[in-house]
Amino acid sequence: MLRDTKNKKNRIAFMTSAVKEVLSQMVRRNNDDLVFPHPHGKKYTEISRSFERVVKELHLNEGVTDRRQKVVFHTLRHTYASWLVESGVDLYTVKTLLGHSTLAMTERYSHLGNNTLQNAVRVFEDKIRLSDNSKISVEV
Repeated sequence: MLRDTKNKKNRIAFMTSAVKEVLSQMVRRNNDDLVFPHPHGKKYTEISRSFERVVKELHLNEGVTDRRQKVVFHTLRHTYASWLVESGVDLYTVKTLLGHSTLAMTERYSHLGNNTLQNAVRVFEDKIRLSDNSKISVEV
């Protein structure tokens, strides 16, 4: 459960079976244990510095001059949304998973790749071929 999120709403966060397996292997003393405990016993309020350090160590932004192409923490959220949409998940479901209030916000996150757009045209083409109404004559 995500509590007191940015839009002040609580919501359920779903996880993959791989994430669930990793978390189930963690040793916990009690149900209040944090997944990522701070070394001084406090709660983390942001993790972007750690993420930035890892991105730097992996040289993910090396040679990237356009700031829009750089890997930042929010890249994970954009990638998640885009992959969901490219896999055929409808925008309303993506909106709900991301915790957005409006579809307009979700649309900003869900970028479609050229392969997805090409596949959409192929689906349409297949539909026309299979349709009884495909006997449309074109006069030249």
